[in-house]
Amino acid sequence: MNFRQDFPIFKNNPNLVFLDSTASSQKPSYVIDWIKEFLENSYSNIHRGMYDIAIIAEDFYVASKKIVAKHLEADDYREVIYTFNTTYASNLLTSTLKKNKILKKWDKVLLSIAEHHANIVPWLMLKEEIWIEVEFVKVTKDYDLDFSDFEEKYDNKVKIISFTQVSNVTGQIFDLERVWKLKRDDTLFVVDASQSIPHFPVSVKKLNCDFLFFTGHKVLADSWIWVLWWKKELLEKYSPSFSGGWAIWEVTCASYTDWKIPDKFEPGTPNVTWAVSLLRAFEYIEKIWWFEKIDKVEKELIEYFLEKIKEIPKVKLIWSTNPKKRIWVFSLVFEWIHSNDFAEILAENQIAVRSWKHCAHPFHDFENEWNSLRVSLYLYNDKADIDKLIKVAKELKREI
Repeated sequence: MNFRQDFPIFKNNPNLVFLDSTASSQKPSYVIDWIKEFLENSYSNIHRGMYDIAIIAEDFYVASKKIVAKHLEADDYREVIYTFNTTYASNLLTSTLKKNKILKKWDKVLLSIAEHHANIVPWLMLKEEIWIEVEFVKVTKDYDLDFSDFEEKYDNKVKIISFTQVSNVTGQIFDLERVWKLKRDDTLFVVDASQSIPHFPVSVKKLNCDFLFFTGHKVLADSWIWVLWWKKELLEKYSPSFSGGWAIWEVTCASYTDWKIPDKFEPGTPNVTWAVSLLRAFEYIEKIWWFEKIDKVEKELIEYFLEKIKEIPKVKLIWSTNPKKRIWVFSLVFEWIHSNDFAEILAENQIAVRSWKHCAHPFHDFENEWNSLRVSLYLYNDKADIDKLIKVAKELKREI
C-alpha cells in the first residue's frame, strides 16, 4: 500500500524527501480533516458546559484518552494525563515527586547515557534543588544498554530508574523488560516512549513501569499533545505540584481541595483540538493496520539503507547493525564534512534531515563526537528517498 498518498504535504511539495520523522511526523488527511471537522462543528471548552457541543467535545476528549489507554494496555483511561510536550511532562513528574517528598537528599536517579535532554535536565534541576544524585548507565559498543554497568550502579541509593525505550540518536531498542525484572520494589520506574510509540506496540503491563510518557506529534497527531501515564494508585496518592481551574474541587480564602483523577493533574483549559488529533491519529493507525505492517516495511528499508550507505566512504555509523533491535533512525558522522553543512546542502535538494547533537549532548560526548547527521524514516518513505540522499552524498564527496 502507498501510504504516501494519505499525506497532503507530499502532494503540495512533490519533490520533498522528508527524512526527519524522529523530530516530528507528517500528518495524514484523516487527522487533518477531522481537526477541521471538529473546529467547524463541535469546538467548545469542556468539563462544565451543559450545552450540546460542550458535551460532544467532552466525549471526544474522553474517547481520545480511551484509545491511548487501549494502545498502552492500561487498565483505566483516567491514568492518562495530557500535557503540552515531553519536556513539560517530565518536569511535571519531577516537580510532583519533589512536592510529595519521594526523593530526599543523596537519593539517586539512574538514567542512560543515551537519554534525550527532556529526560535529563529535569532530574539535574532536582539535583540542584534537593541534592539528589544523577548517574548515567553506559551503552555497549553495539549501543545496547550496558547491563553490567547498570547492575554495578544500581545500589541501595537508587530510588528512580528513568530510561528511554528507544534512542533518538541510534534507533536502538533497549530491553526495558529486563530492567524491571532487575528492579527492586523500592524503585520507581519511568519510561520515555517518545520514539517507541510511533513504531511498535508498547504495553505498560509488559514494561511494568510506574510512569510513561510520549509525544503525539511524532505519531501523526498535531503538536502540543503529550501523554503522561501514571499508575492509578500513584495518581491518587500524590498531590499535584501546581494547580488551579478545573483541577480544584473547592477553594476558600484559606485553603483548597484537589479534584478527582486525572483532572487534578490537568489544571486550566485543556486543548481538546489536540486531543482529537491524537484520537484520529490512533484511529488511522488502526485503520491501516500499521503496527502489523510496519515490521516488514521497516526492516526492508533498514537493510536497504545499511547497504546503500556503504557506497559513501569515510562515514561512521552510530547505530547497531542488528535490524531486530532497532527502528529506522540512522545517525552518521562524515569525516569530510560537518553535519550542519551537509544538512544545508541536502535542504537545497529538498531533502529534510536533522543535524547537530539531537538534544543528546551527553551521548555525543560519550561517543567523542561533536555532531552527527540523523536520517529518520516513517511509513511514507521508500527506497527512492534513500537513493536521493545517497546520490547527493556521492556528488558532494566527489566535489570535496
